[in-house]
Amino acid sequence: MTVRALILAGGSGTRLWPLSTDDRPKPFLPLSGKASLLRETYDRAARVTGEDNVLFSARASHAPHLEREFPGLAAGRLVLEPDRRNTAPAIALAALAVSEEDPDAVLVVLPSDQAVQDADEFHRALSLAVESARAGDAFLTLGIPPSRPETGFGYLEAGRETSPGVREVVRFVEKPPLAEAERHAVSGNHYWNAGIFAFAVRLLFSEMERLCPDVLEAMRAARAAQVAGDGAGFDAAFRACRSISIDYAVMEKARAVRTVPSACGWSDLGSWEAVLEFRGGADGRSVLSGPAIEAGGSGNLVLAGDRPVRLLGLSDVVVIDSPDGLLVMKRGSSDLLRASVEKSLAEGRT
Repeated sequence: MTVRALILAGGSGTRLWPLSTDDRPKPFLPLSGKASLLRETYDRAARVTGEDNVLFSARASHAPHLEREFPGLAAGRLVLEPDRRNTAPAIALAALAVSEEDPDAVLVVLPSDQAVQDADEFHRALSLAVESARAGDAFLTLGIPPSRPETGFGYLEAGRETSPGVREVVRFVEKPPLAEAERHAVSGNHYWNAGIFAFAVRLLFSEMERLCPDVLEAMRAARAAQVAGDGAGFDAAFRACRSISIDYAVMEKARAVRTVPSACGWSDLGSWEAVLEFRGGADGRSVLSGPAIEAGGSGNLVLAGDRPVRLLGLSDVVVIDSPDGLLVMKRGSSDLLRASVEKSLAEGRT
């Protein structure tokens, strides 16, 4: 029984403009301050599965980014989508390819737009999830103990322990209002849903046939066209599929889902405020990168590009300089940033 990993390298990251754009999305950026998020995700996955067993799912337009990041990457390790259709079709398509080589394989799914501070703890938890998934009777996911009330994340409610370090998932919880998030943060039974899964491909197909047969059928048609070398047929079959996430399509209705809690220092780096926190900044502590100088202020995030940036007498400010634009924003304004970027995209502007 082989173990493969699928890294999801899509997304746009509208709260991370001007570094993250539709042409060069968040996974390809070094937001943690080190390598790109994609490279860091690959290193974590390869530690569990081995380097040759890692696949990548991305839009076809992002293939050049993948090839620059991983020169010489074999075409068989790329699952390229002609259009966005969310995670359920992408995962099903990859699982079909994996099952052709090993029908009993375990597939690990990892979003590539996240960061982890404790790689050893992450490896422990993911390895345990993989071993539990080998039984083929449940989906496994990593549960992140909440460090604060968070209304922007989905949660898992955990029940009894099914084996050492593994708990059943009673239900998935949508992004909650603040009062509910405050209760979840201290309950001891609620975890952030990181969207990291491990499961037997046979189980995925069985549950998709029960819960979303149209999605699985569309991906079977797409895969058949792909194997036959019919590019136009592949594009047509893929685009005919509805857009739906793996959570909505399968996980929230599956017969058995379990979680491995892991305090691995996980972050989705979903905003500039999250980037500041992950990189050690907070109230009173700034994070400066590149030719940046600060004086008379604190709690700032300044990522300079090729030109010097001076921030004087200001606190709690985000300044991001890039060839695609300049952002000057008060901390806490990420929703305004997202709305502004989405409005510009709708109007055909950047």
